[in-house]
Amino acid sequence: MTREVLECPKCPGELMPHTYGRKIQVHRCTDCGGLWCKPDVLLEMKKEWMSEAVLDSGDPKVGAALDRLDNIVCPEDGAQMEKTADERQTHIWYEACPECGGMFFDAGEFTDLKYDTFMDRVRDFVKGVRPDAGG
Repeated sequence: MTREVLECPKCPGELMPHTYGRKIQVHRCTDCGGLWCKPDVLLEMKKEWMSEAVLDSGDPKVGAALDRLDNIVCPEDGAQMEKTADERQTHIWYEACPECGGMFFDAGEFTDLKYDTFMDRVRDFVKGVRPDAGG
């Protein structure tokens, strides 16, 4: 990442660097608990035992409320981020930068993403497809 401290794309907080294990470095928001990472780091996070407990420590209720925000700007390069849903667990909505590939997960989303359960299928059905933000 180009800078150590980044501005959170969803709240006034700062994205501070956090390291877990040997291969994982993310930025976590000091206010909303959201996580900023790159796709290769996300793969390592999914494999690493207890990474969700250490890294995704924000309040999932706050994260769910922030899902509704539009016009999210990449904290790394300022590009307009695209609203995205996970291919396998479509109830997990996150933002991805088309320029640098960075991803922003609201508090609780990484933990949910890491564990794919029967209840996730129910959530997928109930929550439905992510509406296009028009951005």
